[in-house]
Amino acid sequence: MPKATDTLATRVQERAAREPAFATVLEAILEAPTADSRELTHVAARQVNDVRRQQVLHEFREGSLSTAEVRGRLGRSSAQSVHVLRSRGQLIGRTIGNATWFPAWQLQGGGLRDDLPRLLEALGRFTDDAVAADRVMRLRRDELGGKSLVAALDDSKRAATAWNLLGALGS
Repeated sequence: MPKATDTLATRVQERAAREPAFATVLEAILEAPTADSRELTHVAARQVNDVRRQQVLHEFREGSLSTAEVRGRLGRSSAQSVHVLRSRGQLIGRTIGNATWFPAWQLQGGGLRDDLPRLLEALGRFTDDAVAADRVMRLRRDELGGKSLVAALDDSKRAATAWNLLGALGS
């Protein structure tokens, strides 16, 4: 809670120092045209969405494996063989720039999860986007005792609830 003696400028400066995303939005606002307030709102909203999108993609990459890493873990001879799995819907991934990233939770031990076809089928009823599917799988949920779906699937006490939640996707 700000102190009564804090000026708006001081509060803005302190928050911008703490939160780089906030500073980015402020910069966009300062560069926006001032003649039309609707344009200012549009510019600010676009900037906020861009920052959020970049954060989501960063989180996705942090929890994912590169094509080379997947190839190595699966013992495949080529990157193309990994992309064949993706094209057949046996593995999900997202190309970002010149690299393709695959959510790490799809692999277990030295291979694909045994329940991966069932998982991908459930997720496919909700989305065909690997980033969205990854977010669904890794988001911590109160109904799973603070665990993510992927963690709950490996927990015998919570697996049934996790499968019920997955079954409800897209409905």
